[in-house]
Amino acid sequence: MAAGELPEPLVDLRLPCGVLRAVGLWRTGEGGLFYSAYTVWCLLMLVCSVLGQLAGLQGHWANLPTVSTSVCLTLTTSCTIFKALVFLRQRRRVDALVSRVERSVSAFWPLPPARRAAMLLEARRSALLMFSIFFGIGAVALSLFYAGPALQNIKDRELIDSAPDNATLDRHLGRNLPMLIWWYGGQPVEAPYYQLAYALICYWFMLIYLSTSTLDAFYVTFIIFLSSQLKMLNAALADAVQSAGLSDELGNRSGGQPTGAAAGRRADYRRLVHCILFHQQIIQSVHEMESLLSPSVLTQFATSTLVICFTAFAVTTSTKKQEMPAYATYLATMFYELFMYCWYGNELLEQSDRLRLSAYSSAWPDAGGHFQHSLCIVLSRAQRPVCLTAAKLYKLSRETFLVLLKGSYTYFALLHQMNDRQYNA
Repeated sequence: MAAGELPEPLVDLRLPCGVLRAVGLWRTGEGGLFYSAYTVWCLLMLVCSVLGQLAGLQGHWANLPTVSTSVCLTLTTSCTIFKALVFLRQRRRVDALVSRVERSVSAFWPLPPARRAAMLLEARRSALLMFSIFFGIGAVALSLFYAGPALQNIKDRELIDSAPDNATLDRHLGRNLPMLIWWYGGQPVEAPYYQLAYALICYWFMLIYLSTSTLDAFYVTFIIFLSSQLKMLNAALADAVQSAGLSDELGNRSGGQPTGAAAGRRADYRRLVHCILFHQQIIQSVHEMESLLSPSVLTQFATSTLVICFTAFAVTTSTKKQEMPAYATYLATMFYELFMYCWYGNELLEQSDRLRLSAYSSAWPDAGGHFQHSLCIVLSRAQRPVCLTAAKLYKLSRETFLVLLKGSYTYFALLHQMNDRQYNA
């Protein structure tokens, strides 16, 4: 990329879009019918996993740790299905919003291309860091869920070998699976049916993980680029008056004639008007993003609050030490899933709130009456910072993150109280 050129694409969503395409959620113009069938297949697999998990709970309802684990997976999968259906329905609106943001950034001339390019590259780095951390934690959790039953099988095999003629041993000993699920005819234990069942569950885990995580990463990446637009606007407003000193000097050289000052003030006024139009475009983009995001993020907030509660309960009550690393990393994934929405949503709010200071920091006393009057309008509108919400119920902010964690802890304490009563009864 040459100096002064804007990076392409301006809103870089290639990484999350590539993963979404792998799980059937990002169709392009090629292979429409075949890819639509693949999308239906992926959704059916998610539905089958939910039904299988619910049916598999029969006979285990009295075991709260086991129920907690299954409820966590069921809630996560159900949330994934809902978010996928909402995303597929709104795909055209998503494409239109991305195109709108790219056009507005490309046409924002008050900020030089070099500074716009630097801010866009910074947004790319932030998005890549978020994506890497999120998927790094999730990949570790997924690997531990895959490997946990296999390691338990090795320990069980040692027990079986030590007592080969013991008829009281459970037939499922040494045939553990990553997920409690219902099977027609009972859980398979004979080869190769057991190995096929293990592979199917691993596929379900991967599909659930990639679908829900990538959708969240896609939305948060776009929030990061919306924040970069506000950063551009802050920088442009702070430097909106660029001709005052030069205009005065030109006026002095021309014998006090106002020609240079008037031209400079007109240039500053045009710059401010373009900033105002850019601000209006950002407000429209944020409102459209909120409309697209609200159903999914509200569902995610409710699901993550419950999943954190149930996972923490499973960690503190499980007697199987080999399951602890998987539960701990899964819990960390849920924490970060909430955190990244609230953190980057808070950045958007902060950049919007900073507009008042940026506008006031410009050299407005020497900019003329038209500029000052328009700047008052900017300051008035900036009193109401733009922000993203979850269906107008929760702002995407750091304070909301703490509120949600407090709710998770409340449910966690209630579960512990119920478990203690059952244990002491």
